[in-house]
Amino acid sequence: MPVEIDSISSSVLRDQVTNAILRSLSSGELKPGDQVNEAEIARQAGISRGPVREAIQQLVGEEVLISLPHKGTFVTEWDETDIEEVYSIRAVLESYGARLASQRMLPEEFAELEEIVDEMIQKAHEGNEPDVFELDLKFHLRTYDFSRHNLLCRTLAKLRRKMYIYVKMDADTTPSLVSYAENHSKLLEALRSNDPQYTEKIFREHILEVGSMLAARFKQKRLAKQQSD
Repeated sequence: MPVEIDSISSSVLRDQVTNAILRSLSSGELKPGDQVNEAEIARQAGISRGPVREAIQQLVGEEVLISLPHKGTFVTEWDETDIEEVYSIRAVLESYGARLASQRMLPEEFAELEEIVDEMIQKAHEGNEPDVFELDLKFHLRTYDFSRHNLLCRTLAKLRRKMYIYVKMDADTTPSLVSYAENHSKLLEALRSNDPQYTEKIFREHILEVGSMLAARFKQKRLAKQQSD
C-alpha cells in the first residue's frame, strides 16, 4: 500500500500517520476502495501499531475510511449522490466564509493567498500534481481562517478530510492541471473585489460546478460498470 511516512517523532505519531494517509489520498496513490493495512503502515514507519490504529480509527470516524468486519479497513467509496451532498454543503458554507473573508481580510492575508495561487500555478506548469492539490486545499483552508468565524471554520474542517478523497478526481474534471490552478486566480480576484455578494456568488458557482462535473463523472463510471457486469 503506497503510504509514505517520513521519520515520525513520538509526540505526534498519530497526527503524522493521519497526515501521511491523507497525503496519499490527495496525490491519488490511495484511491477509493483501496485497503489500508495497519501492520504495513507501522512497518513502513518503523513504529508500533498503536498510533497507526488510532489514526485509522479517527479517519473511520470521519468517514474517510470504512472498517468492514473480518475484511479490513478501506478508503470509502462514494457515488454521485454522496458527492452532490458534500459539494452542496461545501458550496453553502464556503461561499459564506468567502463573503466574510472578503470583508475581514488584511492586506498581508491577500498577499498570502496570492503567494499560494502563484505557487500553485507554477507547480501546475511543472506537472507536480501532489503539490498542486496540497496548495489547493491550503488556499481554501486559509480562506476559511480569514473569515474569522470560528464555528464555520470548525464545521468546514470536518469536511476537509473528505475533500482529500475527491481532490485528485477534481483535477481530472478540468481540461488541464494548469487551468485547474488558474481557476483560483478568479477566486482571489473575487475576494479582492470589495463586493461580498459577488464573492459569495463566485465561490458558490465554482464549488457547485466542480461538484456537478465530478458527480456526472461518477455516474458515467457507475453506468459503464453496470453495463460491463
